[in-house]
Amino acid sequence: MKQRWYPLLLVVLLLAGIIAAGAAGWQRYRVEAAFRQVEVAMPYDELSRLARLSGQDTVEVMRLFRERGLTTVLVKEPTADDLRRAGEMAIMTGQELLLMSPPWLGQLQAGGGLAPSDTYLLTTREKTFQRLLVQLRAKTSGAQGYRPAPGVYVVRTPADPGLLAQLGLGFPEEPLQESARAGLLVAVQVRSWPGATARGIEQALAPLKDIPNLSVLAFNDDTLPGYPQKLRALARVIEQLGVPVAQIEFFPQKGLNTLGILLDKQVVRLHSISPGELGRYTPTGALERYRLAAAERNMRLLLVRPFTATGGQDLLQENLDFVGRLKAGLQLEGLVVGRASTLPAVPTSRIGFFVMGLGVIAGTLILAGRLGLCRGEIWLLLLTAAWAGLLVVAPVPARKLMALAAVIIFPGLALITGVRARGSSILESAGLLLSTTLVSLLGALFMVGLLADAGFMLKLDQFSGVKVAHLAPLLLVAGVFFFLSGPAEPAAKRLHRTLDQPVLVKWAVLTALLLVVLAVYLVRTGNEGEAVTTALELKFRGLLDALLGVRPRTKEFLLGHPALMLLFYTGYRDNRFLPLLLLGAIGQVSLVNTFAHIHTPLLVSLVRLVNGLVLGMLVGLAVILVVNLAGKWWRRFFPGDSQ
Repeated sequence: MKQRWYPLLLVVLLLAGIIAAGAAGWQRYRVEAAFRQVEVAMPYDELSRLARLSGQDTVEVMRLFRERGLTTVLVKEPTADDLRRAGEMAIMTGQELLLMSPPWLGQLQAGGGLAPSDTYLLTTREKTFQRLLVQLRAKTSGAQGYRPAPGVYVVRTPADPGLLAQLGLGFPEEPLQESARAGLLVAVQVRSWPGATARGIEQALAPLKDIPNLSVLAFNDDTLPGYPQKLRALARVIEQLGVPVAQIEFFPQKGLNTLGILLDKQVVRLHSISPGELGRYTPTGALERYRLAAAERNMRLLLVRPFTATGGQDLLQENLDFVGRLKAGLQLEGLVVGRASTLPAVPTSRIGFFVMGLGVIAGTLILAGRLGLCRGEIWLLLLTAAWAGLLVVAPVPARKLMALAAVIIFPGLALITGVRARGSSILESAGLLLSTTLVSLLGALFMVGLLADAGFMLKLDQFSGVKVAHLAPLLLVAGVFFFLSGPAEPAAKRLHRTLDQPVLVKWAVLTALLLVVLAVYLVRTGNEGEAVTTALELKFRGLLDALLGVRPRTKEFLLGHPALMLLFYTGYRDNRFLPLLLLGAIGQVSLVNTFAHIHTPLLVSLVRLVNGLVLGMLVGLAVILVVNLAGKWWRRFFPGDSQ
């Protein structure tokens, strides 16, 4: 027999965990509330192109954009081909140089600077020559510089031409100076190179210290320079620059997350619409995408590419208006256009995490007690000791594991304790939906508290087990109701008796439909679920965003909440109602896992939850009315059929 103090202890631990998780959630909210400044950037090449098309000076065009809300110019590190096309230098092999036979060739040969198989970069600009020499010596071996004649500068390199085509050769002064004269910040995008050394990284990035208006450093390729062995050296150099690095949404880069952690999470999330995608958007659609990225996913650097095929007469003016509308839209969301905010640390403690874990353990044992399982006092001691040990040895994985347990246990506890055999009135059904949701939300609260960290909010780390978090509560609830509903009997006998039952066609069809729904539900969970979204659904989502500000989850207000409300209305009479229960469980699991998107501001997730609940109850009311009408119609025309 359990000690009398044991149930009270579980309640105390649960309440303590709730308080600790709530405190961490509040701290996260305060951090997010101060995290409001957004940079609006445009690539230098695009600004320069707009200036040429409009017949104006590039600096003047930059100033016009700054007046409308542009804050930053993105300068991408050019390759040798980029510099050749810009007229800053020429490229040729040693053999081509021999055939060309310039007047100063003799001086180059006399200095031992001619090899037919090497590549030669020729320029008349001394600063370009110095920049090329620094970058090639930092990123390759064997580069040499020569001045064979006044005003002639030659860089010789034995590097493979294929490598040179991909290699970044530093940042020209012209775009940096023009940006400064226009009063704009500069974000640079650095190219990677193979075999990066600590010394090479320091030499290649040292010139960035001379950019006074530098705001963000981004990387161009899918692998960072120095990955994986030299990331610490890269972090040391970037720390000296005093600027954050950019994390580009939808473009994973090897080493970026690790670098972000090494930089104490000085990371700015960047969102852009790629040139290939831009043609599919109207200006209004693009504005909405940028707005959602900043307001709902903590993007603090928006890279805007101008529309060049709008069909309008004044291309420059249309793009100026676009940037102005973007600034106004961001301000309506409470955001400020300026230098991008970096996310400060969320004030938390390991003791707080330990108490939160005790709350999850208490919830687990309360559920186990409701099911008549195990001797709780022993498990309380064992689980507490295991949790304490994990939190010391591997704190981040331990917190992720406990967060996963929370989002499985509490939706299960809510449904197992909330669903009853007898039916309820419509008003009672709505109340039961709310009370069940409150219990389920304990799982979300514990997850929010356990993962209250800038690393998760910036997606440098992520909640693990998304598929498990969506499937495990359904399996838990299905197993409990299957084996424990109805007359008491051993589980093996219940299973054997069920398997011997004849199956009516209508129940077989319903089960098949349920399996299809569950399959679609699982496929669409996680970030990859966006890939299977239809065009019609995207339009529907856009309509909901426009009407409600924050779009609720479709599977909550159109499926889960109405199904659960209907189940409360009818009562769980026997296992024929198991499919309806599982559909209702989808809504509870979904609303809890809404908070697994830690990069989404907490307030946005709360508004999404409320919108889903309100709409779900309205749809549930309509479903109950339709079911009542259908039942009356069925009994009228098929009075003898009670199945």
